Amino acid sequence: MVNFRKWLGKKESEDTSYQDLTLELMTVGCLVDYDLETWEVIGVNVYDYDGFQTQEWELRCNNEMRFLERAEDDGQIEWTLTRRVPLGEVEGDVAGAILDGGDPPEVVTYKDRAYNAVESSTGIRRPFDDGGGEEEVGDEDVGGEVVSWSYEGEDRRVLYVLQRGEREFVAYEGEYVEEYQFTEILPAPETG
Repeated sequence: MVNFRKWLGKKESEDTSYQDLTLELMTVGCLVDYDLETWEVIGVNVYDYDGFQTQEWELRCNNEMRFLERAEDDGQIEWTLTRRVPLGEVEGDVAGAILDGGDPPEVVTYKDRAYNAVESSTGIRRPFDDGGGEEEVGDEDVGGEVVSWSYEGEDRRVLYVLQRGEREFVAYEGEYVEEYQFTEILPAPETG
């Protein structure tokens, strides 16, 4: 059988690097298609909740940002895709309740959708390092301790509230997604 790669002068490594790329292997600069748009990975972070780690990819398309998170628990992998939303639009005075008594409301509402509290966790957020040194990150808020409250609504919707420091709160809203919804993963351009 004729080896066309060898005959055409192509090295095997030239055309296989992008074929093996999966969501969990994406690094800063990778491109991925989702919902008929191409998104660029501008940051990769790890959340460590006392040994339970999740990974987060910051994705940008035009002026929009999304956060793709991968969590694995007992061999079960879950993916969520969220976007930052104004905490003031989340009904239930989450920040006030936390600052007053330490616990957020059991039920919050965002855009007329109710979300029920699922869990809370304390951990550390840091940039992902794949062994090649510190990754460049897109979000300037990376690093340090975070407290996370997770909420779930109907139709696989999620809402997260994160506390950084004593008085800084951010909210993210989105949905559970499946890995197959992300296609055409392209590697970051080589530098040097």
